[in-house]
Amino acid sequence: MKKRMGVFLLLLSLTASAAWAETVWVIDVEGMTCKLCPIAIRKSLSRIKGVKWVKTSLKNRIAVVVSEDAVPEEALLQAISRAGGYKGRVIGKTRF
Repeated sequence: MKKRMGVFLLLLSLTASAAWAETVWVIDVEGMTCKLCPIAIRKSLSRIKGVKWVKTSLKNRIAVVVSEDAVPEEALLQAISRAGGYKGRVIGKTRF
């Protein structure tokens, strides 16, 4: 968990220049096992209207998403599920 929080804080600092009315989501993704998993998840999340930036990590099994505030949590979790049956759980959410 400390490692994930460290990744979250690092990515959060990279997005500090983001405009107000944006949200940074950190999502724990259950089921990522190979090099293709993060790619499929990133592509699926990127297709959501209002998603501005996505970074996935196989090592930490997380996805970090920067979106407009209007993007609902459920849309992100459904996109992760559609990418290959993965189960997502929001472990961090910060508004800018």
